Formats: sequence, structure tokens, C-alpha cells
Amino acid sequence: MRLAGIDVYLHWTYFLAPLYIVYSTRDFDQAWLVNGVLFFLLLNLSFCVLLHELGHALMARRFGVPTKDIIITPIGGLARLAWMPKKPNQEFAISFAGPLVNLLIAVLLGVIVCFAGGSLLPSLSFEGMSQLPVVMLWINLALFLFNLIPAFPMDGGRMLRSVLAKRMSYLRATLIAARLGQLSALSFSIFVLWENQYPLILVGVFVFISAQFELNQARLKQVNEVDGDSIGA
Repeated sequence: MRLAGIDVYLHWTYFLAPLYIVYSTRDFDQAWLVNGVLFFLLLNLSFCVLLHELGHALMARRFGVPTKDIIITPIGGLARLAWMPKKPNQEFAISFAGPLVNLLIAVLLGVIVCFAGGSLLPSLSFEGMSQLPVVMLWINLALFLFNLIPAFPMDGGRMLRSVLAKRMSYLRATLIAARLGQLSALSFSIFVLWENQYPLILVGVFVFISAQFELNQARLKQVNEVDGDSIGA
């Protein structure tokens, strides 16, 4: 699928999410109904994640940076930019554009619910699809806040790096954001193990590895720049 001239793909792991839903709800009464609701929520969540990534891509396009493609996974999305601008302000704007989309979706849904005379607080019991706008409102608000965590690979980590890069080297700024990301990943992994939510440990592993990858890329970039300077001299 192409959206705004950008190829959009579902990663193969995305299809593990429906399987996990079926497995985790196998003992529920009327499991077929629960699965149907959860599948519908998954589709809506995936669409919001797609809009989030499109926000990154369109902001990047504004600064002349093309997007190779957008990949949707079970735990989020990835807009693969051709490169990240060297100017910290541009990196900040591109990074913030994604969470901003989720905030705008939440505000729009809140306005719709209020005009319809509904409550902004989700019900603890299932009341049908009429609760969907409220549920999606809070999901998008959670996505907005989660992505602002100042640690790689969340958008907040890139925003933090862009701010730090104004005061120190790009590599040093990346190191701080990456280490915060890995600390967050370890803390999350310990929590999910404590709560016996073993499948979620994959999220912690993904965050930890992604943070290290960002750091390695920054180190490689610095080496290439130094070599380039030496050759040019």
C-alpha cells in the first residue's frame, strides 16, 4: 500500500498479534466476541500508529528528507527516513510530529464525544462499540505520553538528543539518550517478569537492542566524518 507517496508494509511479526489475542482469550466466556472486539481495537490502533509514522514522514519531507517506507509491527511503527537532518531543531520537529498526531487524534475524539453527550472516562464494563471513541482517545493519549519518554528508541529520546546536541557533541548526546533507553528497557523487563507477563519481555529486548543500534550508528557516522575530513585535507 502507498500513502502520500510512501510505501507502507506490515512486518511479518504483525500477524503474531492476532494469534496472541486468540491464545490469551481462549478461556474467556464468549471468547469469539472478545476476540472480535480486540481485533477491531488492533486495527484501529494500527491505523493510529500509521498516522503517527506519517506525521514523522511528512515533517521530514518538509525539510527535504525523503522517507524510504513505513513499517508497522505489533509493538509500533517505523518510518525509515533516508537520513536524519544534522540541524537539531529539524530533528526535534520530525521527532515530535509523530506524538503530536496522536495528541491531535485524542483531542478530536474528545470533542466528538463531548458533542455527542458522552463521558470521557471509559467504562469498566463492555458497552459495545459506542465506547470505541473513548477507548481510542485514551490509547492515543497514552501513545503521546509514552513516545515522549526521553530515551531511545522513543521519539522523546530523539528529542532529547536534539536538545543535548546543541550543547555537546552529537555522539555524546546519542550516548546519553541511548543509555537512558537501555535503562528503561531493563526496568520494563524486570517489571513484566515480576508480573509474569513473559511475552512482553520481547518489548524490552527490542528497546534495548534499538538503543544500542542508534548508538552504533552515531559512532559509525562520526568515524565516517573524521575519515572524510582526513581525506579532504
